[in-house]
Amino acid sequence: MASRRRLRAAPADGRILPCGHGTKRHRADATSSTWSSMHTDLVDRIAERVLAGDLLDYVRFRAACRNWRSCTVDPRGRGVADPRFHPRRWMMLPEGHGLHPGHAKLRGHVRFFNRYTGAFVAVHLPLFQDHCILDSPDGLLLLQRDADTAVRLLHPFTGDICDLPPLTSLIPQLYQLTPSQPHLEGDQNNLPYFRRVSAAVSVHPATGIVIVLLALEHLSSFAYASTSDHKWTLTSWSSNHVSRTLPFRGSLYMVQSAGRKDSNILCLHPPLLEEDGSSSPSLPLPQKIAEFPANLMILPQLVECDSEILVVGSTDLSRSCFVVIRLADLLLGQPAAPLTSIGDHCLFLGMRSLAVSSKGLPSISGNSIILCDSIRDRLRQYNLGDDTLLPACDGDILSSPPPSPYSILHHLVTCCYRFLWNKGLIYCSTTNPAWRTRRKLRFGV
Repeated sequence: MASRRRLRAAPADGRILPCGHGTKRHRADATSSTWSSMHTDLVDRIAERVLAGDLLDYVRFRAACRNWRSCTVDPRGRGVADPRFHPRRWMMLPEGHGLHPGHAKLRGHVRFFNRYTGAFVAVHLPLFQDHCILDSPDGLLLLQRDADTAVRLLHPFTGDICDLPPLTSLIPQLYQLTPSQPHLEGDQNNLPYFRRVSAAVSVHPATGIVIVLLALEHLSSFAYASTSDHKWTLTSWSSNHVSRTLPFRGSLYMVQSAGRKDSNILCLHPPLLEEDGSSSPSLPLPQKIAEFPANLMILPQLVECDSEILVVGSTDLSRSCFVVIRLADLLLGQPAAPLTSIGDHCLFLGMRSLAVSSKGLPSISGNSIILCDSIRDRLRQYNLGDDTLLPACDGDILSSPPPSPYSILHHLVTCCYRFLWNKGLIYCSTTNPAWRTRRKLRFGV
């Protein structure tokens, strides 16, 4: 009896057919076989372009064809040590209702969203039963293991982990550097000084050694370690009038300002490595890279937007008008020309900064700035196009969290407050950022 199956012709509109069309069912289709036999160099060029956009698109590209998968680099095993595979555009989604990663109701799953495409994925990460999140540099998750305070760097999509020294290695250095300062009794009570951090991650290009640089927000100081170190190194100096550091390409950028005086932009680069791969025993002071006058803006803040740093600040203390300039223009010595448009981007300014694209998140207005703090009772949105300042959403966020279900705006605002974001809470001015589990082991995170 003759087979009733029919061979499917190639689409007339030129769409790419899956490489699986070279199987028995579609063996007669010569058009589809050309995709699987594409030259290796061409596959590499395409894969490079796809990876530059998004890591998960690269994973899907490799999954489309066995030949494409065999001639491209597998991100598993290299997710942390190779910066190309860092999921920079992805962010963990704060669930709200106290559903922190590791909560029993989440069954080991953690959701992430892409700040530019609006895509959401759920990943099974069971290690959060005894780990908590300190920060998220380059889309990676900086964790503390509860039992011994060991710091670990996790790639949420490949599962790769890099181990770093425990935070307890910083306590003797704190006692040594500040002998005249009063300290709490017991090492466990002094650990919270080191748990509120802003982290930057870099990778040594020759050895693949991972280096983590921490800004210790409670101490106005810094610490660093590599995967070859046995302890963290606390800097012997501290920074004054510096706030809200921004991790960018392995370094920490910060603004140094005092009231209405001119502001400086400082950069702290990661330490150099010794021949054995360990970190240098000392770290130079942050380098001044730019200066801008107070008559241009006050209360400045740095934001990473589309792979560059923007400097955002208000023209007066009332924060009724804002100015945005490119840091690259300042570094080139060019006049600081305020931007009239940031395209489809929306900037969130809180204790941390965040940039998203309205193309992937249509409920967010582009070419605007969301003011998350220094407000009376509600979120404000500044439009760069017409210089208007309006409420960003309905509802009072001072006395109680917004009602559920939350809008994506409330989730994004929470991402600017790590001490709420990592606990599954939604931002509110009066929310108590306390852990509902393992409080003693996670106090200060």
